[in-house]
Amino acid sequence: MAGARHRRPTRDLTRPPHAPEQALTPLQALQGYTTQAAYAAGEEAVAGRVAPGHRADLTVLAANPLRVGDTELADVPVTLTIVGGKITHRADV
Repeated sequence: MAGARHRRPTRDLTRPPHAPEQALTPLQALQGYTTQAAYAAGEEAVAGRVAPGHRADLTVLAANPLRVGDTELADVPVTLTIVGGKITHRADV
């Protein structure tokens, strides 16, 4: 999501952005990894959002990705990961 927002090919933020006019908004980047990714895979009925009947696959970040600056997003820690309803990662808080 960070790269889609800040348009740099690596985490080296000293490099100039590539095609900055194609940068996504925070909401567009989040949707690209959730609802739109599920739609592209033909799984919108079972994936892509937290809802009854959907797979419980999700990642919890330490900060709201919609409010974090474009260049800081890649450094936000992952606090919890759930795959198929089972916790696969829990950060020491």
